Amino acid sequence: MNKMLQITLAAAALTQLTAGGAEVGLWEVFETSFETSKQYANAYTDVEVNVAFEQGEKRWTMPAFWAGGGKWTVRFAPPVEGEYKYRVECSDKANSDLAGKEQTFRAVGYSGGNPLMKHGFLRVSADKRHLEHADGTPFFWLGDTWWKGLAKRLTWEGFQELTADRQAKGFSVVQIVCGRYPDEAGFQPGWENEGGKPYTTKDFAQINLSYFEYADRRIKHLVDAGIVPAIVGGWGRPDCNSLEAGVDGIKRHWRNLVARYGAYPTVWIIGGESAGPQWTGIARYVQQIDPYGRPATIHPGDSARKSVTDESVINFDMLQTGHGEWDAARGAIPKLKAAYARTPPMPVMIGEYCYEGHMQTAFQDVQRYVFWGSMLSGAAGLTYGAAGVWHLSVEGDPGITPIYDWTTWKEGMNFPGSTQLGLGKKLLEQYPWARFEPHPEWAEAGAFCAGIPGEVRFIYQPRRGVYNWSGVVVKNLEREVPYRAFYFNPVNAKKYDLGTFVSAGQAPKPFEGHAQPLLFADRFDDTGSSAWKDYGTLTQRKEGHLVGGKGMVTILEKISETNLMASVEARSDAEAGIILRFHDFDHYLVALYTPKLKAIYIHDRKNGAWGEPIGQVAVPEIGPKIRLTAAACGEYAAMVLTDGKKTYSTPAVKVANLTSGKAGLWLFQIGERQEYGNFELSQTSFTPTKLDTAGQVHRVASDEFKASGVPSPQDWVLVLEREKP
Repeated sequence: MNKMLQITLAAAALTQLTAGGAEVGLWEVFETSFETSKQYANAYTDVEVNVAFEQGEKRWTMPAFWAGGGKWTVRFAPPVEGEYKYRVECSDKANSDLAGKEQTFRAVGYSGGNPLMKHGFLRVSADKRHLEHADGTPFFWLGDTWWKGLAKRLTWEGFQELTADRQAKGFSVVQIVCGRYPDEAGFQPGWENEGGKPYTTKDFAQINLSYFEYADRRIKHLVDAGIVPAIVGGWGRPDCNSLEAGVDGIKRHWRNLVARYGAYPTVWIIGGESAGPQWTGIARYVQQIDPYGRPATIHPGDSARKSVTDESVINFDMLQTGHGEWDAARGAIPKLKAAYARTPPMPVMIGEYCYEGHMQTAFQDVQRYVFWGSMLSGAAGLTYGAAGVWHLSVEGDPGITPIYDWTTWKEGMNFPGSTQLGLGKKLLEQYPWARFEPHPEWAEAGAFCAGIPGEVRFIYQPRRGVYNWSGVVVKNLEREVPYRAFYFNPVNAKKYDLGTFVSAGQAPKPFEGHAQPLLFADRFDDTGSSAWKDYGTLTQRKEGHLVGGKGMVTILEKISETNLMASVEARSDAEAGIILRFHDFDHYLVALYTPKLKAIYIHDRKNGAWGEPIGQVAVPEIGPKIRLTAAACGEYAAMVLTDGKKTYSTPAVKVANLTSGKAGLWLFQIGERQEYGNFELSQTSFTPTKLDTAGQVHRVASDEFKASGVPSPQDWVLVLEREKP
């Protein structure tokens, strides 16, 4: 063994304990060795050594690995506190050196900060939908793909740098091959780590211990960083088929892996792109020799469940959905949904899809789509991949043939998709995400929805095109449940508050119309009237209507009051708005109806900025001819919309514009033209009967509403969480 590596492993060692009453923390690694003077022609293949651990009535039999010469080493992580007895067992019954007397150690509570030790090994949850720790804490699988992460072209320093980057971004799993690599024939130079190749013969009968000693350091480093190693035992594709070593050779290989890494919080991926009865038998063998029964699957060409002839040898389903651009991304989620629907249930996740930047495709927007589409369709997690990283490319050596990408691992490490998926995981972990179930009926077609009825809803709306700010349509809202809503930007994690939405039936009207004598009325039948002044596009009077186009702001100049009520007739195929308290083009209130959002609300325009919609109420249905009434009284404003049969009204909301101003009519940009008729203006003294002090409660008349327009034309996550009393 390399002397420097010996020093490094000793300094940052596994919990190295000697026999006889030592203590070890719960889930930490207890390591001890046994030696014999008996000589074997090939100790790696000629003899098997196990160590039986007992605590009360519980028993775990752990395979030991050959450590050179006459030495075998065992690693064991105690899963319960208390006194343990252990003894060595050998397949060579004549070897008395390896049939030792009983020894002991004691397991005490874990006192460190590593979540993998604090919460314990992984297992499948009771509902068979996700993974969790031994103490029941849900485990969010956000994996990264480092298939060739043990290759020496990724230096030890580089491995540490990449680990730190993924740890900081929130990755919890690394899929890493300890065996034949994908896209490589066996025994090529690229298979080497600092200690050489793992085996020197094709049947895996002659092991190179130096390779595994260097691999130990990397696997342990991932665990120390709180990242679960998902160890792949080799590849099964014809061009890189591990079965060239024979089934017995692969089983020996897996016995060595379980012995070396089975005491770590690992996950087993039996083979990559592997299928059929031989790989099923290998999976069953791993299941038999792993005393912890940890989660195991196969990285498939399609689905792990389809890759085995007996589903009992795996306990979660991993998918590979194909590489490419948007067609591959959009095709991934239906495959996931189909896997989720299979019975009996299993946790399911996509373990390989469009790598970010792979052959210059599938960049950050594709990554967000597959992440959110997966997590809101029932996935237990997702494994990301990036060009340069999956094959651990360095300048001059991409580590693959044929060459897909010259991207280096450092370039791939910094692709933005990895950061953005980590932001999504961080948001979901603020909620009981493991209890989420898919609810596609909660939103319009094309969106992805999941959550807990009556508690929280997540809706992912993919980008719908350039210049499309349409809000997300929410459906099947529970009656009388107040949901605080916000848009989450999956690019940078910024939140945009939308207020509170309540499906409470039609809100009581804030007023009944003009209760005081009219100050002014206009039927727009006088073509020579000079009472109005255009501040935007020009208007014209035509056949008893005031007609205006986009950018219309026309003001009644002769009356300026603080408390005013105005009403007007309009068409519902274009925006229609009543202006109150107009001071100048950049400062006024406008109460408006928009057919694009199918909603009414109030804007308090200040310094030329619109601000957030206030008091928004959905208008799911309305006739072609409408009448708007809007009023401002003191610090409150409200509006009512009717077509004579259906009536909608905003709550009375607080506004910042409190000084006297003029009234007017408005059309911003939705609809080619508006035709106003029968304008009336009076003073008002309406008193609000119900007020949301924040001015942000939106009463929904039915179980469906359209949220405010998205802040920009991209993909967004709409979150609705039940507002606490």
